Amino acid sequence: MERLEKALQAWQAQEGWREPVRTVGEAAELLGTDTGTLHAYFRDRIGLDFRTWRTRLRLEDAKRMLADNPHLPPAEAARLCGFSNRSNFSRQFLAYTGRTPAQWQKAASIDQKDN
Repeated sequence: MERLEKALQAWQAQEGWREPVRTVGEAAELLGTDTGTLHAYFRDRIGLDFRTWRTRLRLEDAKRMLADNPHLPPAEAARLCGFSNRSNFSRQFLAYTGRTPAQWQKAASIDQKDN
């Protein structure tokens, strides 16, 4: 488990969530482990499954990107953060933040002008 933890830390440092990994099996292979070990690690240490954890990393990345770049189209932020489907990104972003990507970006732009 320690080796997996180090591999995950390196993967995060390299912003690996932006890679278009499609399956948990592909992720396990990239991290040098098997799916059973990956599932057990996330269940026992993180409390989330790998896909949910990775999606949250992508959404946090998109939030930062949209806030820092007021002219970046949300679809481009989605692509850069590893989402292959724009409507899926918008749906998940709304569920996670309570705002659409465009609403989030607009509110962040207003907040930055006020500061």
